[in-house]
Amino acid sequence: MEKTAYANKYLVLFTVTLGTMLSGYVSSSINIALPNIIQTFGFTMDSVVWVSLAYMLPYGATLPIMGKLGDQLGRKKMFLTGLTIFTAATLLAGLAWNSTLLILFRILQGLGAGLLFPNAMALVADAFPPSERGQALGMWGAFAAAGSTLGPTIGGSIVQYMEWRLLFYSILPIALLALLLGSRVLQESKNDASAAGIDYIGGFLLVFSLSCLLLALNQGSKEGWTSAYIVGLILSTVVSMGAFLYVESHIKNPLVDLQLFTNVTFTVANLVGFLSFLAMFGGLFLLPFYLRNIQGYSAIKAGTALLPLMGSMVVLAPLGGRLADHFGSRIPASIGMAAMAAALFSFRLLDEKTPYSHIAAGLIVMGTGLAFTMSPLSNGVMGTLPKDKIGVGSGVFNLFKNIGGSVGVAIMGTLLNNRQAFHTAVSTNYIHSASEPATQLMAALQGGFAQQGFAAAEAKMAALTVVQGLVTKQAAVAAFDDVFLITAVLCAAGIIPALFIRDSKKNKHSDTAASDGQAELLPASS
Repeated sequence: MEKTAYANKYLVLFTVTLGTMLSGYVSSSINIALPNIIQTFGFTMDSVVWVSLAYMLPYGATLPIMGKLGDQLGRKKMFLTGLTIFTAATLLAGLAWNSTLLILFRILQGLGAGLLFPNAMALVADAFPPSERGQALGMWGAFAAAGSTLGPTIGGSIVQYMEWRLLFYSILPIALLALLLGSRVLQESKNDASAAGIDYIGGFLLVFSLSCLLLALNQGSKEGWTSAYIVGLILSTVVSMGAFLYVESHIKNPLVDLQLFTNVTFTVANLVGFLSFLAMFGGLFLLPFYLRNIQGYSAIKAGTALLPLMGSMVVLAPLGGRLADHFGSRIPASIGMAAMAAALFSFRLLDEKTPYSHIAAGLIVMGTGLAFTMSPLSNGVMGTLPKDKIGVGSGVFNLFKNIGGSVGVAIMGTLLNNRQAFHTAVSTNYIHSASEPATQLMAALQGGFAQQGFAAAEAKMAALTVVQGLVTKQAAVAAFDDVFLITAVLCAAGIIPALFIRDSKKNKHSDTAASDGQAELLPASS
């Protein structure tokens, strides 16, 4: 069986890559369609984040369980099951006729992707001999990340020239090809030594706790932080997280091995990974809204505008891994977090007249920062753990990154709404005051409309409408600037723990870690 697997290794790689590219494509293209989804279903900025979170939360939280299911029940079986669920849920999301169903089908998408991703990596590793495994995983990671790069461009074209629902339907031909090839080409593999029980209780408690936390963060300002609803969510978070920690410390085969956190490098790498994904997904959530609503970009132009981030991230990921091999993980990870923070801080200066060259430069710096952060962090995690803990440690690392991304998306929509309301109130008070600039602006506008033949009352109303539009737009610009600044500060906070990574310049896992780090650049959603 092993001989046949090696003989078909590139066909296996191609088949598995098709499935993971689809996940990256859908995840990255959905952000471009969010303004259209808001119009279709009447979402607000507070609630539309759940279109992303409904995918990200089940995907990230179930990764460790799904990998163990593949080990026990068969990786081919779980890969094809995940691809089938993902494909069916994606088509159903395109058919959704209300917001509730859209979010429900996105949850199913996340569960399918959670089955797909860890088992895809294992199938590639099984198909190649140990001497070629690192290179094969690197190729898989690069092509999988290419799906994320293509998503905004192809997705933007579909949204602009056709219908946003076609984003979901467009995966069908490739999904069917992947299922057909998978059923014929892939060979079943499992790890009989992993017949230990799966921590379903821990998985449930973790998902429940994170869901309550994200709901509280997302709805706190709207409902009131002292309201019974939010207090209940916070208490539920605390109690369920406490129960999760208790279960994980007493169960034989925990979802999260808490003993791993006695390792300083592992702990700080998870913290930095959390903050880097919070910044990345927060930025990727905000940028399409800024480009389309403030700059007035079309869907396809907004999608293409994001290419410098994805492109620089994919192209420079191998360099980040090589820097970690030569200099250790501390230096490139610290530089990467600083570069991301600098890029996000530069977005603090965006307005409706900012040239695209400024935006593109920031995106390139941000993508470079991500490339210099992810591979070295993966290197640090892999190199510092005992060999028998690498698989578990990698699962926990991925879990923390995806939780960071979920928190980033959850809080950015809320912060944007709150800051826009604040700046609108401040500007409105200024306009309605007896200030000389406000009076001059209203007089000039009224005079202009009067010259066009408007009656006095109509001219005043038209002038007021124009002023209110200006206030709304300026408040939106100021809100984006504020939230980008907050995101930059949170990202910059990751520089400090990155400096505590204990470098291991030469470790036997570095090839796999670097390629794994490249694969980890694949966004879970957005």
